[in-house]
Amino acid sequence: MPYDILNKYTVLDLSNRLAGSFCAKLLSQYGCRVIKVEPPEGDPERTHNTPMFLHLNTGKESLTLDLKKPNGKEILKKLVNSADILIETFKPDYMKSIGLSYDDLCKINPSLIMASITPFGQSGPNKDFDYTELTIFSMSGGMHREGLPENHPIRYAAEASQHYAGNTAAAAITSALFKKITRNQGDWIDISIQECFAGHPHQIALRAPFIYSGMSDERMIPRFMLNNGSEPYAVGTFKCKNGFISFLPLGARMWPLVAKLMEREDLVNNTKFDTPEKRFENRHELESILQKWLNTKTKEEIFEITQHVGLPGAPALEIKEVFENEQFKHREFFTTLETDDYGKLKYAGDPFRFVGKEYQKLTNSPKLGEQTEEILSNELSMSKSDIEKLKKTSTI
Repeated sequence: MPYDILNKYTVLDLSNRLAGSFCAKLLSQYGCRVIKVEPPEGDPERTHNTPMFLHLNTGKESLTLDLKKPNGKEILKKLVNSADILIETFKPDYMKSIGLSYDDLCKINPSLIMASITPFGQSGPNKDFDYTELTIFSMSGGMHREGLPENHPIRYAAEASQHYAGNTAAAAITSALFKKITRNQGDWIDISIQECFAGHPHQIALRAPFIYSGMSDERMIPRFMLNNGSEPYAVGTFKCKNGFISFLPLGARMWPLVAKLMEREDLVNNTKFDTPEKRFENRHELESILQKWLNTKTKEEIFEITQHVGLPGAPALEIKEVFENEQFKHREFFTTLETDDYGKLKYAGDPFRFVGKEYQKLTNSPKLGEQTEEILSNELSMSKSDIEKLKKTSTI
């Protein structure tokens, strides 16, 4: 739905972990008003004030509030009365222990949508366990198959599971919004990061043959794992004249395209390479021919040739090259914002467009409590003296 449709919806972001923060950031980019509710000392991640923290909190407002104090809880309940969505990442039952469970809050606002994003969900033997990205990746079944057969399993770089869970949560909330709009009913959404990642398309794609056919779920050399090992000679990432280029020819039908790419169409009917079995047997010789050709070309030249030939291939772009990429620049995907601590930072925008609608612009992450007084005054009609009292008791 276009951005201006969602701008009448308010999100209370109580999250203090990446998945929840990312979910709220996405809702902000969709057009929602997002109020980040954090303790007076700030979100623990704010202490580090990393570019990641700034990225996760673009477009939000900041309200400081101590939810352990009676006044803090009462203020939150008043905000819930007019809010539409609440996101939290506390351990299961924590919100209940401080009198802010979904049952408590939906008595105030029956149409409230509450999303609880936790490592293992709200139920089960592991529900109270803590986590890191390594924990989730290990226990989702994905790590077992990553890495070389002779070495230990390895995990993906960065926080892939939490970003994916944040994306899933945003989609679930958007779906719940439809119910709220049409029936004026709320929902409590229980999101398990472990389940999000276990059901990740990449994980399913890797494990489907083993789930459905009973094949042995063993780690393989990456090139042999792709294409069932039948055409490994041009699979993977290779060095070229000015960087690296990646290829993934999908099966034997693309062998003529590989030969055309190398300007060696004479190899197609060569008796050493005219069957998949022979190409596998002589793969090292083929790789040597390919590498010799790659050494003479830049990744830009090779990419252009792959497109002309019809072979799946692309340059491995460095970060600076991503920012200068003409496709990204044409679609204005990255936004540059001035920050106090890091100067100019580039932020990723929405990977979608509503055709004919103005692109949703990003704004900087708020300073700690930047909108606290404004929200309390305008939303809850609190006087300056009341706000000062809350400051003196460290409630805000």
